[in-house]
Amino acid sequence: MSTLRRLVHGRVDPADHRLLKHEADTRGISQTKCVGDIIREYFALRKEMLSVINSPEAPGEAHVGLVHSLVARMEGRLAVLLTARDDEVIERQRRIEWMIDRLAVMYLVHTPEIPKELRDGAIATARRRYTNYRQAVDDRVAKEKPEVVKGESRERGGETSN
Repeated sequence: MSTLRRLVHGRVDPADHRLLKHEADTRGISQTKCVGDIIREYFALRKEMLSVINSPEAPGEAHVGLVHSLVARMEGRLAVLLTARDDEVIERQRRIEWMIDRLAVMYLVHTPEIPKELRDGAIATARRRYTNYRQAVDDRVAKEKPEVVKGESRERGGETSN
């Protein structure tokens, strides 16, 4: 570090002055030296933050520096949280799948089989009714969430199988 120093004058609010005085007293240095230290710390931290943003390192790799360490800890916490939520979502999906399976069994138990000669007409009617049902669902979702695009069910293959 150069021994040449430049004199800088400035004004601070009373609250900031109290904080500066307290920080200087805590460090056991003059307020002028404390201002210089704080400015150097600020620029070093700013440089380090930019290195985190521009860092080519992949998540989970070794990190150096305060900001890198904080980001790495935050990544770890997010990974744990997402894993826990993932398990919860999978469990809910299993419940929904079980409920749909039970609904299909209940339908098959309580619905008589259609005679062969009436199946073509029944399938055509079922496809028409299913298309109307999907459109009603899309309309309802679009009312609740405007960003949902209408007609999404057709992209998912809204036809029944034979």
